[in-house]
Parts: sequence; structure tokens; C-alpha cells
Amino acid sequence: MIFAVKKYMTLRLIISDNCEACKRAQSLLELIKANYPFLNIETVHINSLRNKKIFITPALLIDDKLFSYGDIDKNRLLKKINKV
Repeated sequence: MIFAVKKYMTLRLIISDNCEACKRAQSLLELIKANYPFLNIETVHINSLRNKKIFITPALLIDDKLFSYGDIDKNRLLKKINKV
């Protein structure tokens, strides 16, 4: 029997202080991670970014490419993850 092997995918969430949308995004990513063990999820504070092109939080990057700003569309994210 042949099993498909998922490659690892990195989701990097950019957050800031006192950001309710950031907290919602973090919670959503934790829930998704439970069902997708191949995901590598990183949380980075906007003040520690080297790339100063991100101005809005939360921002979600997938494999270092911008995926979204603000609240994450769960269905859109799952479609992206499942394409891997």
C-alpha cells in the first residue's frame, strides 16, 4: 500500500500587543495544527521582524509568502493546506 507523504509547511503568524484578532488567529492555528501534524507553526512579534514590509497584524505567511491579513478565513486556509 502506498501512502501519500505530506511535505512540511511553515505557517508564520505575525502578531502585535493587545490584538484581539491576533489571539483569534493563534487559537485557530492551534486547532488546525491538531489535525495537521506536518504543519510547522511559528508566532513572531511584529517588532522582531527583519522584513519591515508587514504593517498589519495579524499577518499569516505560508512558506514565507503572504497569505492573509486580519482574521484568517478558515476554509481558505484549509484548502491551501490540503493542496500540499
